[in-house]
Amino acid sequence: MRLKLRAFILSLLFAGMPSGLAAENIPTLHAKVTYPVVQELMGGCSLRCAFFWETLAGNPAKPAPELCDDDAMTGWMAPDDWKNVPITFRLPEKLPRDCRDTPFYGLSVANGAIDSPQAFRSHARVRTMLLSLNGKPIARLTLADTWKWQDFRFGDVLLNQGDVISLTIEEIYPGKESQQPVLTEIVLQGAH
Repeated sequence: MRLKLRAFILSLLFAGMPSGLAAENIPTLHAKVTYPVVQELMGGCSLRCAFFWETLAGNPAKPAPELCDDDAMTGWMAPDDWKNVPITFRLPEKLPRDCRDTPFYGLSVANGAIDSPQAFRSHARVRTMLLSLNGKPIARLTLADTWKWQDFRFGDVLLNQGDVISLTIEEIYPGKESQQPVLTEIVLQGAH
């Protein structure tokens, strides 16, 4: 019951929110920096326990499976013109009945090229991203400049078939050699 009430309140809030909502009117969430990103700790429970999604990045959007592949040695590199480049997670058009109204309450990010300390400093890293659901902003995420996991939590948002979660890069930490930001992994948290 509590979950449905929260979803109802969120729907009322977002229903009157124009899709072009000014970014300064949404909450800013700061990362909780946790443990190092190492291959031995990749994977585990996430929103994937409910369903798989399609991961796309760029403009035009192209498949970006390396963002959700449970591999600490692979990463997605944004194009030279990285500002406002969207990363999208499209939910299936048909979900099993027991996966409707699935809670989405956070995400974990491995920021930068983390396959070596040299690669991490050579490439740019993401400083801020805008998190949206179906084109409506939810929060601005402020990431730390670290190769450790960064966790973000927010009130439950209920996901349904065809929903689109998007992250839009707004600012970066400059790299020594490349200003193209790299993200190694994004884990959508929810379902349980």
